[in-house]
Amino acid sequence: MAIRETRLFDGGILTSANLKKWYYTSIPIDWIQKFSSEHRFGNFVITNRKTGAKSWEDMPIYARIGMHLLFACMVDHRLLKHHRIQHLLSVESVNQGKHFDAPESVAHIANFIKTYKLELTELLQPDPTKYTSFNEFFYRRLRPDARPIYEQENPNVIVSSADCRLCVFESISAATQVWIKGKSFSVEQLVQDAELAAKFEGGSIALFRLAPQDYHRFHSPVTGTIVNDPHKVDGTYFTVNPMAVNADVNVFTENVRKVTIIDLEQQEKEGQEEAEEKTRNDHFDQCIYVSIGALLVGSIQLTGAGAAGNKVKKGDELGYFAYGGSTCLLLFKAGAVRFDEDLVASSLKGLETLVRVGERIGERQ
Repeated sequence: MAIRETRLFDGGILTSANLKKWYYTSIPIDWIQKFSSEHRFGNFVITNRKTGAKSWEDMPIYARIGMHLLFACMVDHRLLKHHRIQHLLSVESVNQGKHFDAPESVAHIANFIKTYKLELTELLQPDPTKYTSFNEFFYRRLRPDARPIYEQENPNVIVSSADCRLCVFESISAATQVWIKGKSFSVEQLVQDAELAAKFEGGSIALFRLAPQDYHRFHSPVTGTIVNDPHKVDGTYFTVNPMAVNADVNVFTENVRKVTIIDLEQQEKEGQEEAEEKTRNDHFDQCIYVSIGALLVGSIQLTGAGAAGNKVKKGDELGYFAYGGSTCLLLFKAGAVRFDEDLVASSLKGLETLVRVGERIGERQ
């Protein structure tokens, strides 16, 4: 979508339907979006990997202003660390989850569909009146053919875990320089396991950010076996919007999360020598998958990742989030994977890329 075609305000939601010509003559939309991006009122995302086309991410204006006040103003970061503020975020997130589990919450479904222009034909149950609560619609299932999995039988190829805005980094240090600005971020802080973290020192990372309008079930990006029963790390419920992640707020290491370890399968590659020796990559033996709750996310439910010993094939469901924005992180050991060049390049520029479940994002080295 061309930038010139993108959104203006309509009842708190940025839309393209009510583009007003007078607005351009008074304040050019390109200038507004540039100003907003620079001052953290919003962000661009890449919508087409082939052309690099960008668009402005839709978000209610009241949410933008609220997040700016909380996360873009340095003086307020001290307040965010106060236990009363964190308790408030936790209580409100849990209460909102309970509200959206209630039968009367179905009244929100129609407006949600209209606001985000959701495509219903790809749903396993396309009739919104058949859902018994808003949350049941929020973590809706898709038809089995709605998200083809790239080379599903090839375990060496890594795919997107979610319909999301994706950033990938060849090293965690690069991620902390460009994207994750919380000063306390480290693998050890993330997984709360020093021995496990040491194995992933210098490794690579993919960040899958799910916005409220996205399909909120997450799937395995790899083929392998679940090593551990769910390991929950208690925490608070900061938003995972870039405004917070790019600020000095320890979103990923302070939010509630569940840590899953996956033993990886791999396919031996043909060597370059005359004998065509088949090779394995010893670094591609295990990955860490972290599902992170966020502001107004009532719960993280693990399905395929719910028990040690579960076999997962690339594209199999791992779990789902109840209402709200949320994020999943995928970590590999150093030397294990090579992410696709276009994704690496855009991520180093501080740009997320829109991807869908099953889309290729990298491969084993």
